[in-house]
Amino acid sequence: MSETTIRDIAKECGVSISTVSRALNNHPDINPDTRKKVMEVIRETGFVPNNSAINLKKSDARSIALLVKGITNQFFSSMIQIMEDYAQKRDYATILRHVEAHEDEVQVALQLVKEKRLKGIVFLGGNFTHDESMLRQLNVPFVFSTVGTPNGTKTWYPNVSVDDRAEACKAVSYLIEQGHRRIAIITEGSEIPSVGQLRYEGYIDALKRHGIEPDRNLVMEVTEGIEHYSMQNGYLATRSLIQSGESFTGIFCVADVFAIGACRAVLEWGKRIPEDVSVVGYDGIDIGNYYNPKLTTIKQPVEEMADATILLLFDMIDKKRKPESIIMPAELVIRESSGSGYRR
Repeated sequence: MSETTIRDIAKECGVSISTVSRALNNHPDINPDTRKKVMEVIRETGFVPNNSAINLKKSDARSIALLVKGITNQFFSSMIQIMEDYAQKRDYATILRHVEAHEDEVQVALQLVKEKRLKGIVFLGGNFTHDESMLRQLNVPFVFSTVGTPNGTKTWYPNVSVDDRAEACKAVSYLIEQGHRRIAIITEGSEIPSVGQLRYEGYIDALKRHGIEPDRNLVMEVTEGIEHYSMQNGYLATRSLIQSGESFTGIFCVADVFAIGACRAVLEWGKRIPEDVSVVGYDGIDIGNYYNPKLTTIKQPVEEMADATILLLFDMIDKKRKPESIIMPAELVIRESSGSGYRR
């Protein structure tokens, strides 16, 4: 006797295959009586659904995935909300997937495409270098967003970002122009091909342009084993900097969450911000405007980047646009956490 299939269940119940799929997934838009009938037939036949059967309707259900590397970073919260709202208006489901620091986001995406039959993918955060052949294996439209590009150049793949290297250089140049010479950096890792590396390069650019020799002792990389983009990591890295005994009057953090942790470490050290130590962050998350002192930062155009990303993805899904790389300007927002370094 041949194995019962989802088509057999649909025929027995007098419904479509998609209705059986919705019953299996407990979808809210199925009539309760219909679902009851389907489930009764499933029990009577001993039908055991497999992943392919359950997901048979996924392609018609129209799903996109948001793959987030660094999901604890508050910077992504509003972007995710904007993208989910737009997808919902288009009657698309959104699958949110946290990508661990050690995971390859493209490998994760390839697996998701197989399991969920996705229509499109947005990569939020992560690395900016990937094997081109692997990316082409995705076979669905995708957009990298907030991932950065080397030297602010446009990429062959669809991408929405700011020029992280140039914007970081702007932030550190501001500190130098305020009179600071011993400027530390809290970064994700200068060798990782991500925005952390680009912002580190911008830090080095600013020092060299102003005739300041970079000091490796002032470069503090966050701890492995802890969620990379977190206040805790900013706090621990700054505490290590303080314990090293190195002198400094300014700290540039490659993310606002690091900067807030850094401020806490400086205050516990008994120093004042900005009178003794100036702190500058990057991203422009809301909490920076309410922290005490209010955080000086490089503010990325979050809403505009989210809008541009999701519109580009859906235009590619609809075959209205070809892949393109979009680079947006950021803004140095000077608040209370930074000040003059001339008399220090």
